[in-house]
Amino acid sequence: MYKILLVDNDAETLEMIDQLLKREGYSIYRATSGHDVLRLVDSLVPDLMVISMTLSGMDGLTLCRKLRALPHTARTPIVFLNSSESPYGVADALGAGGDDYLRKPFALRELAARIRAHLRRVATKQDDVPRLRIVPDSLTVFVNDRKVLLTQVEFDLLLFLCSTPNQLHSTQTLLNDVWQYPRGTGDTALVRNHVRNLRRKLESDPERPEIIQSRHGRGYTVRAQVEIEPDAMRSLR
Repeated sequence: MYKILLVDNDAETLEMIDQLLKREGYSIYRATSGHDVLRLVDSLVPDLMVISMTLSGMDGLTLCRKLRALPHTARTPIVFLNSSESPYGVADALGAGGDDYLRKPFALRELAARIRAHLRRVATKQDDVPRLRIVPDSLTVFVNDRKVLLTQVEFDLLLFLCSTPNQLHSTQTLLNDVWQYPRGTGDTALVRNHVRNLRRKLESDPERPEIIQSRHGRGYTVRAQVEIEPDAMRSLR
């Protein structure tokens, strides 16, 4: 299910678009300010964002530039909404890094159609993303077509990260949920060393990792097309 983030300080507009996109089958997240968005994308990477250009405080154009400077949202499609009173136009929206532009009032069907088009475009680019297939019985992972053997701890760590790809997990969360240490205990160097070992086995260039990515001080995430066999999923329960 695609995750869409709606950003507008107009409650009526938020609710209207929320209801429309939920009927389309999307998972919807909402924010009313740019600062809320920047906090949210630390742990959630949406598949598309709909952003009002006329936010209070940090305006939509400034927010877009900040999102484009973050590695995990640099290519996320952004559809701008703009009020008729705004001095900004489509050139400003595209210049800030936006992908599309609609002026209020707009037809809901047109917004839905544009969102579908951008998500299709993103889907066609996923062939460039590494593919991971996890085979539980042999502690084996296939990176595209390359077979990789892992230790039990490496396998458990990768499986946990792959259970929610594109979501950040802090080192403390990994110590709690993978190593089963009580909260507030455990050595974060343990996580770093195992991540380094995983990168040596999985990445074509461990110094420039594409699969296991990190956000400084925030945690680790997996960027890949992930296929987990059912037996592996049962081991998470």
